[in-house]
Amino acid sequence: MNMPNMWEFPGGKVEENESLSEAITREIQEELICQIEFKELFHDNTHEYEKFIVNLITLKCKLVAGTPITTEHSKLIWLKRENLASLKWAPADIPALELLIKEKV
Repeated sequence: MNMPNMWEFPGGKVEENESLSEAITREIQEELICQIEFKELFHDNTHEYEKFIVNLITLKCKLVAGTPITTEHSKLIWLKRENLASLKWAPADIPALELLIKEKV
């Protein structure tokens, strides 16, 4: 847990020779035990923390099979986009979060 007590979008590192689509599909299967379909790149942000730098690439996906259950984190919740700002988010996630909240559906 790099950012304890803060919310983060699910996902993880892209492995060598792996596409973004392959990485998010694998990560969601590992973390949430469900299947998704990659839709599009949503946001790309580099954030510098005190001890490390993270390049957070946010992707839009569609849940296609299963019900997400947490295997690595203490809690998982679904919120409407207008309620997302009520959580304490990891700083690297905030730019994508703000865009998502403002986005017209």
